[in-house]
Amino acid sequence: MIIGFFLVVSACGFDVCDAMPVSERIMELDECQKWITLIHEKRPAAVLYCLPVNDD
Repeated sequence: MIIGFFLVVSACGFDVCDAMPVSERIMELDECQKWITLIHEKRPAAVLYCLPVNDD
């Protein structure tokens, strides 16, 4: 079961590599997407993702 989402940035752009965390807490998907929008205003080339967090 998904309990929330975590904001991460890809250091390699769209290439395959490990994503690095941006957020310090788990949040709802809409809040995570709002953060992406805000960050893209200042850093439009940043490759950001909202990754799901499971309760496992």
